[in-house]
Amino acid sequence: MDPADRDLFLQFLWTRDETDSIDTPGKLKDWLTGLGMLDGDEAVTEDDVRLARHSRAAARAMCVANSGYPLDPRTHLAIEELNARAPLKVTAGPAGGLRVEPGGSGVPRALARFLAIAYRATVEGEFGRFKACQGCGWAYYDESKNGSKKWCAMGLCGTRAKMKAYRERKKAGA
Repeated sequence: MDPADRDLFLQFLWTRDETDSIDTPGKLKDWLTGLGMLDGDEAVTEDDVRLARHSRAAARAMCVANSGYPLDPRTHLAIEELNARAPLKVTAGPAGGLRVEPGGSGVPRALARFLAIAYRATVEGEFGRFKACQGCGWAYYDESKNGSKKWCAMGLCGTRAKMKAYRERKKAGA
């Protein structure tokens, strides 16, 4: 998988932590123009914000599913809506072969780029490495050799989970 695409997809997943980077038309516009994915003169609406937040929630839900949990049923609806507004299209690559690119225009086209990245990662067998930390829920890309990583950081969430399990075992034995 192209590291630039991987990092771009992760940036999309990371737009919400303590604050939401895309929860208003102004923030969404600034974020997308800052990435070079939207022209500065394009209008961004509340409907675009809703589409972006639903698309992000769907992407995060797929990361959670990659971590072994059931897929949120709303995921399908969010992807269908994005695909209706900015369908992916198959084009010829510069060196032959086919590639998938976002269609549409404006914010939906920018968001469809994330869908195209996820699709390419799926075809390449890499999408399953996008996961959600079992400790804090943070999305990450599992770069471990066998793809079995469970936490965003072993030194923080992994240690907390192991200490909790240790205390529970100790309590059960007492």
